[in-house]
Amino acid sequence: MQNKSSRTLSIIAYYLSEYDMDAVISLGYQNRAQAIREISEKFNRPNNYLKLRRDEFDALPFSRSHRNGWKNRDPAKDVLEMGKWLQRFSFEELTDLVTDLLENEAQADFCETKYEERSQIKKKAIDFTLMTEEEIEYTINAVDRNARVEIAIAPQKKRILKVSLINNLKMLYRGTCQLCGCKPFGIDKLDICEAHHIEYFSQSKNNNVSNIIILCPNHHRMIHKCNPIFDRDSLLFKYEDGRKEEIKINYHL
Repeated sequence: MQNKSSRTLSIIAYYLSEYDMDAVISLGYQNRAQAIREISEKFNRPNNYLKLRRDEFDALPFSRSHRNGWKNRDPAKDVLEMGKWLQRFSFEELTDLVTDLLENEAQADFCETKYEERSQIKKKAIDFTLMTEEEIEYTINAVDRNARVEIAIAPQKKRILKVSLINNLKMLYRGTCQLCGCKPFGIDKLDICEAHHIEYFSQSKNNNVSNIIILCPNHHRMIHKCNPIFDRDSLLFKYEDGRKEEIKINYHL
């Protein structure tokens, strides 16, 4: 079982492997060493984890990296699977995703106040405390990707939560439900999956990527209806009737 941040770091490592200095510069760093050091600090992980994971992606047979990486050993199964999955994304898509993952990790614990829509003309505020969990998630899933959630963490102190993180996680799974591993209606270009907060946002105020799972509408409704317990170690939901449902596709938890 990987550390909860390992898959997120693996996405970043793949990005650094495939796009090298283009990735480093796009993230605002001056060189590779600075990027690896400061990204590792954000996740409270030693520098060598991110560097070695990047080296593993370097060595994949389909890698575009000019570095040799760890070519003297077979790639780990999860590295090979993630590398194959991430191949389908463009540089721009991965840049947006990695940028949001880094910003999300940098945020501390917070309390929720209101939703704010980015607009030069007017701002719209909605008090989440008056909404049910399903209403909160409907709002977060429905708003424009450029919208923001304004979070109050103390009097006179606020933090902006980017809704684009939700959209980028949906993009990561390309319309595929993490629980059933299927695309609703079996249509490749149709993405109607939704973000669900494992620990209910109305109670936890936790919008970190480690608390978000991407579900098809049927599974999303069922989770809210049955309210199963999530076993984070085994990555599965446990229902009252004894049923267990394991996550079938996972690239970020």
